[in-house]
Amino acid sequence: MKNTILLLPCLVFGLFNAQLGSGPLTNSQIDAEIIRAEELAKNNIGKSITLSNEIYRVSKKNGYTKGILESGSILMARYYDIGNYKKVIELSTEAEKLALETRSDAKLANTYRLRASSYTELGFNNESIAEFRKALKIAEKVSTVDTKNYLKSLIYTGIGSYLAHVEAPLDSVIHYQEKSLESAVHIGNSKDFKSKKYFLLVLSYMNLGMTSVASKRINDAENYFEKALKIAQNNDYKVPKNLECTILNEYAWLYYDQKKYDLAVQYGKKAEQLEKSMSIPYIRRDIYEVNFKSYVELGNKEASKEYMNLYTKLNDSLVNEEKKTINTPVKKIMDEQGKAHTGNIQKILMISLTVIILLVAGGILFWKRNQKKLHENYEAVINTLNKNNSSPIQNTQLEVSSEKSITITDETVKMILGKLEKFEKSQKFIKKDLSLTSLATDLNTNTRYLSEIIKQYKENNYNNYINGLRINYIINKLYENPIYREYKISYLAEACGFSSREVFAVIFKKETGVSPSYFINNLKKDRLESAT
Repeated sequence: MKNTILLLPCLVFGLFNAQLGSGPLTNSQIDAEIIRAEELAKNNIGKSITLSNEIYRVSKKNGYTKGILESGSILMARYYDIGNYKKVIELSTEAEKLALETRSDAKLANTYRLRASSYTELGFNNESIAEFRKALKIAEKVSTVDTKNYLKSLIYTGIGSYLAHVEAPLDSVIHYQEKSLESAVHIGNSKDFKSKKYFLLVLSYMNLGMTSVASKRINDAENYFEKALKIAQNNDYKVPKNLECTILNEYAWLYYDQKKYDLAVQYGKKAEQLEKSMSIPYIRRDIYEVNFKSYVELGNKEASKEYMNLYTKLNDSLVNEEKKTINTPVKKIMDEQGKAHTGNIQKILMISLTVIILLVAGGILFWKRNQKKLHENYEAVINTLNKNNSSPIQNTQLEVSSEKSITITDETVKMILGKLEKFEKSQKFIKKDLSLTSLATDLNTNTRYLSEIIKQYKENNYNNYINGLRINYIINKLYENPIYREYKISYLAEACGFSSREVFAVIFKKETGVSPSYFINNLKKDRLESAT
């Protein structure tokens, strides 16, 4: 029985191909296959794409415009789901032409929306927002109320994603997410729109949950995710499984951020298991990352290494694919905007080439000097680490400075300096939410006293003092524990209390004179040389 069930999908595709071989399909047969392709997309995106490509090919062969447009729309949506934005943009050109010819406002608005969302993912922000505006304008012309609300909900969701990509204020993102939810709520429960309505409700609740996480409204986030998951897991609504998988993944990240690592792994595993039936690489990469980081925090080295390897391998593959994917859209945009300036571009290239040749010699010399300086900085850090590790820690007598801009008693100064020494040994400085006010409260003093003492006795302002402690902490981890050298820079940043890898990289170089990657690569190189 099990083998028979497994053979059914193959038999279905075999019958479709047999029909092709026995003669051309009628338009009604193509329409039936389009409906089946849409149903397949809910649980198996790969098979939906395969079938839709066949329908697209046969429709073009038969000259069946509706079949081309319908199957092309399905393909654009499914290619977007799996991250093939190049294919979406390629297909959108013909879809736009056919939608205009057939005066199908709904298909035209949806084509503009999918193209806009693909531009967003590829980083073409100006092109993206222009396409979204066109999509909204056309959607307003759609006469059917449910279709109009359906399209507007999707477009508002896309605009919210665009605003998040360009780092617009969070309130703006939430505004469009709420507009998307409002449009979805107003869709009726007719047979044709029931599953579409609940798909959009799940999408809207999930997005609002994610922005709630970003604005640190954890209870709101859990409520939104709970609503989304409840609908997604209800078979009556026939919501695509990729959304359920995404929600489980978001739950995993939510619990990771709350340091509930067991729960993070639990939801990450559920998402991983569900993703296996769909094969969506971009979601899988995210799942591998949260599992890897959670196992690191749980101290499970074997599992963390396994997921780190899975994440690294998949991420490298996707990055390489993205580089290939971006070429066609870039070329298309340049062709559209720059054909009239080809001659000028050639002149500019010739001038640029001449300048480059003149600068190469100086550039090589500068590079060599810079590399020498970097290595000197690296060796200075290593020498300091060796010196600190080889010298026993000694108790030192605190000396109270007489140069103070505000009056603080010697007894208070000694008391605060002693507490600062305990604070440094406790390594509480790696907490992300640490501030001058919270530290002053922990040390039972006020911010004026604490700021002044750090300035006088640590020879730094508060921020530089904390940043220095964090960098020294992670440098020692990298030096003493080889596994830290395998972690991503973003993880190292989090591990020592920085809010982003960019800030971490800047402070690391400021404190050490070298970048984190340079420091790590040289540590690995030194280890290899010492082993041979």
